[in-house]
Amino acid sequence: MKNYELLLMFNSNQEESNNKTVDKYKDIITSKGGSIDRYEDWGVMKLAYNINKINKARYILLNFEASNDVLAELSGLIKFNDNIIRHMFIAQNRKITEPSAMMQNRERA
Repeated sequence: MKNYELLLMFNSNQEESNNKTVDKYKDIITSKGGSIDRYEDWGVMKLAYNINKINKARYILLNFEASNDVLAELSGLIKFNDNIIRHMFIAQNRKITEPSAMMQNRERA
């Protein structure tokens, strides 16, 4: 199993379905033997530029450990989800459980 980081940018107008989608992705990871190491909801933030006439997005960060099969399944689901504006998978060398810089900055404010 490998460690990954997934950043999701959701359409901010679809709060209820966004929560269900994230829960579904978490269930897929854990049901196939993976583990969720870190989950952060960064909230709604203004985009640097409009994407499909949308200027705000809700950011979700997930760090998890899973197999390549899970990664492929998640990629397929994300590809066909219209509420996800952008996403990014990043392979990590180790488990990351400490709060991200984004969350540390929010705690200080």
